[in-house]
Amino acid sequence: MTLFENEYVICELDESLPVLKHRWKKVPAGKIFRENLVQIQKVYLKQSHNYTNLAWLADTQLLGEVDEATEKWFSEVWDDLLFNEAGVKIHAVILGEDLFEEYPMEKFKMDAEEKFKLLGVQLEVFSDEDEAYDWIRTR
Repeated sequence: MTLFENEYVICELDESLPVLKHRWKKVPAGKIFRENLVQIQKVYLKQSHNYTNLAWLADTQLLGEVDEATEKWFSEVWDDLLFNEAGVKIHAVILGEDLFEEYPMEKFKMDAEEKFKLLGVQLEVFSDEDEAYDWIRTR
């Protein structure tokens, strides 16, 4: 079920697991990227009241390279919004093939794993949606 969509991203709810997933359709500017993530986080907060253990799945294959300000924002703002405020416990990311573009996502994963270990946060990266869904099902 599509919850919102714009020219950059589509955000859907898969009630079968349940999973809130979003897929980037093209590269947004840093500010637009951050604004869309905050909007997705708000959707997650709303939906998490209806679904226990709602997983978060981000398909970043078409995201492109994030700017330096966004990399900083990930560690200073985003991980707190995602794991503390929204309470995400299961977080899967589908990465593209370009290592330079995907490094910030890998770094975010490693930093968040360490920072939120005591909250029971589980993070993993995948090359496609089937792998991500298989992992989410086992959580």
